[in-house]
Amino acid sequence: MAIAVNVSGSMDRIIADIARKKQGTLEKAIPRALNRTVSMAMTQSSRDLRAEGYNFKASEIKAAMQQQKASTGNLVTTLKIRRKTKSLMEFSPRESKAGVTVRVRGSARLIKGAFIAQRLNGKAGVFIEDKTAGKIVLRRQREYKRGSRGGWHSFPARKLYGPSVGGVYATAAVQRTMIEFMGTKFRERLLHEVKYLSR
Repeated sequence: MAIAVNVSGSMDRIIADIARKKQGTLEKAIPRALNRTVSMAMTQSSRDLRAEGYNFKASEIKAAMQQQKASTGNLVTTLKIRRKTKSLMEFSPRESKAGVTVRVRGSARLIKGAFIAQRLNGKAGVFIEDKTAGKIVLRRQREYKRGSRGGWHSFPARKLYGPSVGGVYATAAVQRTMIEFMGTKFRERLLHEVKYLSR
């Protein structure tokens, strides 16, 4: 997912407000203000996601983001956010007889019938029985039925995944909040940069 901030076609009103400043100063100030605004939006959105209860680490959100900075010749800064799938093992899973409880956002929720198991490659995951899926060899972490055998068995199972950072940012509500934040902060940052460069 990518969010582009482009001001090349909407600068007349802002430029008029600071027309008394030298043109060279303004040309330097605009890309500086754009880049700083997006950087601030990255930090703020990370705080917002975690405040809303998403089970993401700040470092994880930061690693998923990549900013292509604006320059004097290109008044566009783009924020790209990678969609990297996450196993439900990364969302605090707890297995019980009823299934597996995970915390993706806010309070934990139960996925009925799910179980935690290990694959032959040594990686553990949260799985659910799915007869439409191909069989995979798994070793379940717990066996609740009396007389059940431990060890490796072939299951018709499907691995479960949680949301990615990029997937959450792709929602309309999150994008709207980011755009509103950047729209407000850009004007403030531009005036600040003009003042700084005019010293």
